[in-house]
Amino acid sequence: MLQRLHFPIKDRTAAFLSRRLERLRSERNRAFTPKKKAADEPIEVNTQSMVEYEKIRIQLTDVSRTIMRLGHMLQSCGASAYRIKISMARLATALGADEHHVQVTFGEISSTVYLRPFSRTEISEQRDFGTNAAKLDRLRLFIQNIKPDTPLSEANRLMNRIESYKPEFNKVANTLAAGFACACFCFLNRGGLIECVLAGLAAGFGQTVRRMMMSKKTNHFAVWMTAGFAASLVYIGCAVLLETMLQRAYSPAVLAAIPPWITADPLGFRVGIVSAVLFLVPGFPLITSMLDLVRLDLSAGIPRLVYTLMLIISAGASVWIVSLTFQWAVDPAVNPPLEGHWLYLARTFCSFVASAGFAMLLNSTRRLCVYAGLICAVVNPLRFFVVESGFNWQFSVGLEALAIGLLADVISRLSNFNYSRVSLSVPAAVLMVPGVPLYSALVHLNEGNTIGAIASLSEVSVVILAIGIGLSTARMLTDRNWLQDKEIVDTHPVLNADTDDSFSMR
Repeated sequence: MLQRLHFPIKDRTAAFLSRRLERLRSERNRAFTPKKKAADEPIEVNTQSMVEYEKIRIQLTDVSRTIMRLGHMLQSCGASAYRIKISMARLATALGADEHHVQVTFGEISSTVYLRPFSRTEISEQRDFGTNAAKLDRLRLFIQNIKPDTPLSEANRLMNRIESYKPEFNKVANTLAAGFACACFCFLNRGGLIECVLAGLAAGFGQTVRRMMMSKKTNHFAVWMTAGFAASLVYIGCAVLLETMLQRAYSPAVLAAIPPWITADPLGFRVGIVSAVLFLVPGFPLITSMLDLVRLDLSAGIPRLVYTLMLIISAGASVWIVSLTFQWAVDPAVNPPLEGHWLYLARTFCSFVASAGFAMLLNSTRRLCVYAGLICAVVNPLRFFVVESGFNWQFSVGLEALAIGLLADVISRLSNFNYSRVSLSVPAAVLMVPGVPLYSALVHLNEGNTIGAIASLSEVSVVILAIGIGLSTARMLTDRNWLQDKEIVDTHPVLNADTDDSFSMR
């Protein structure tokens, strides 16, 4: 008789599968069984809460618009991306926003403001590009002195007051500033007295053309090209007329004996044609773009640099076409027009006048123009002396930029930070921008002189890089916020309402 075999493991497995099957059947039945409808409970409408939420929405809208307005004002003045970001963040905190985030490019601002439980994002485009140093400093002081819990109406009132200021200089003073600055620039480029006078007249006429076109919102590249054409043609016309008169009045031997301080080129006065268009060098956006790149604000720095280079090319193209048409040389003279102490004194005077003139073109205040001129008058002649003593030109430019940045910081501190470092340093540093090699490179390209064009462009690139390195090094030595890469909230105490603010926005 056979005995039945028992397998305990097999029995337990069968029991487990059976229980699992019953559980799945019960879950299926519950899923497909219609549920009984429960009675709808009435919803209580809290009128007071709805009113409070609507007030928050309205307040958030007004705060966001005010913050964006500040960003537009700073962007139209030529401020760097970092300055725009920190200014908008400080204003947002002062107006009671819980949190603020902003993305700044060269022509656009994207701002998000949080006012719990809501948030608002605004994206706007800026088409008004320019430079206004006085307005930039006033906005900087406004942001520096902002306090927590500032009423919205007070912030708008102060910004309305800043916008109501008229230009620091009228049209005549602006034209004279361009003329005198380019005339002194011509002497620094080894031009004689006659070339300086011609360059000043041509630059004043070109600046008048630029002001007229800018007032009509003309395309910037067309403005720069037209103003370059105007200045170049006026210079050539005056030079040809003067040369014809002198040739009829004096013999070639007498003209050849004219001292170099009167004219560096007795036959043609061709030395100053490039100096006549140097008022078109966009020094402020050029230097600001390099500062943006150092701060790793690439979305603002790269487009700003491209914009600057396109303006320079537009002005250079006009000089190139005019010089090609009239077969006009653009290379500077070999030797300076003066020697010894007189040369040093003349360079000191011309550096002061040229820097102060460029500061006037940037709409700086009168006192700031004097300070910028003094900085350049101290540093720029030393660079000429060092270079003529055999020192490397590019390295000398970098050292001068470093000295300009440090002196600008000293003056900013002595003035209780009434003047920003960028407003003080840019007019002094513009004189180091190699305008003559830049415009010469375009002419060399047209003449088929590829080696000369490459040499000029390489020289220009290295010098501009040296300027950026020098000014950036000065910033990092005098401002820990440039030396260390931190969040904006960590670097500026006023963004924490319960912290005492000792920050000075420079």
